[in-house]
Amino acid sequence: MPSPAQTKYLGGLETARSIRAAVSDYRLRPMPRRQSQAFAHAALASLVASWDAYLNELVVNFYTVTACPGDPAFHSLHSIAQSESANICKRFNTPNWENARDLLLRTTGFEPTPCWVWPARHMAGPAVRERLNEILRVRHAFAHGLGIPSYSWNRTPTGRVRLNNSVLRDVESFFNNLVRRTDDGMKSHIASRFGGTSPW
Repeated sequence: MPSPAQTKYLGGLETARSIRAAVSDYRLRPMPRRQSQAFAHAALASLVASWDAYLNELVVNFYTVTACPGDPAFHSLHSIAQSESANICKRFNTPNWENARDLLLRTTGFEPTPCWVWPARHMAGPAVRERLNEILRVRHAFAHGLGIPSYSWNRTPTGRVRLNNSVLRDVESFFNNLVRRTDDGMKSHIASRFGGTSPW
């Protein structure tokens, strides 16, 4: 069963999918390349925003399921940690792998990087972490009017950099895997540290 954060993430994907659909909507043809790229950039930004929101919501979920108001000493410490974590989340931005890891580790004690693999694409941890940072660099580039960096996943065999439906679907699959793996890891972390039952 997914966490409430993952459920919200999945709901948020609809925005990215709707924007992405405009890129290939035949009713909008012919669409100038500049306009189609604007839709593609917006779809990618929406996917990154969904990942960012998921991380913040997962921290909230952690404190919800680990609360124990019946134990006054624990509850006092828990409340202080929850308040400090809320402040950390407010300052959180740029959800690259380093910042995402630091957020979860500092607020919940969960080290997510061992979970961040993508077996279906034969990507071990370092490759997944690098792909996450590449996606963030692409988003950063178009957000600031810079040229889009060229990576193996956004480049045609002829070397042309593109952000199209195929690339956006792949980025969505990447984030779906990352969220699912983070969720499973957090679930195990909570069960092992705070009791043997599944938190959600």
